[in-house]
Amino acid sequence: MIMQNFVNKLKTELRKPLPGTEIQWQMASSDRMIRNFPRSPGSDARVAAVLILLYPYNGSIHTVFMQRHNYEGVHGGQISFPGGKKEETDETLIQTALREANEETGVDPNTIRIIGKLTPLFIPVSNMLVTPVVGWTNQKPVYIEQPEEVVFLFDANLKTLLDPGIVKSKPMLIRGESINVKYFDIDGNVIWGATAMILHELLSVIIRGDIKVEA
Repeated sequence: MIMQNFVNKLKTELRKPLPGTEIQWQMASSDRMIRNFPRSPGSDARVAAVLILLYPYNGSIHTVFMQRHNYEGVHGGQISFPGGKKEETDETLIQTALREANEETGVDPNTIRIIGKLTPLFIPVSNMLVTPVVGWTNQKPVYIEQPEEVVFLFDANLKTLLDPGIVKSKPMLIRGESINVKYFDIDGNVIWGATAMILHELLSVIIRGDIKVEA
């Protein structure tokens, strides 16, 4: 029963006005980014989508993250939600999120129920406007890691993610500059940047709705 209540309450909350960019930017990487980076895309921005896949596991709600390969790009090596750029064959950004999740984790799109969306986030360093799509599946998927797409996958308990104690900061060398970065520490996995900003809005919605994430 708690699982269905979770889905219904989260769907209701996502239909309300969202916390938006002000909440997302509370987890921006640095004060310099907050001061100097634009929050709205230009006409040349590319569009993308990520899937926040939620599911019950061991009496609580979980989600999945992936670590990307180290490639020559601003997001290389980072931990993120499954997702990527919209392709011409994608009719909607929901299709983009589902297709990318299937390509990266092997999850079957036909098992996923779309609950709603979060606020699109503009990422200035990659000139990308990313729409977070929130989905639900009735049981933990059997993931099939795609080695050409990801280094590894791991799931996280929403109860853990809601613990303020996992939000930390440390200096990181980013594009040759040492920046003090805010991040979520999930068992030693560092979630920062756009993924942290998107996650922060999701958690804010859950807290606002007083939505229970465990039995």
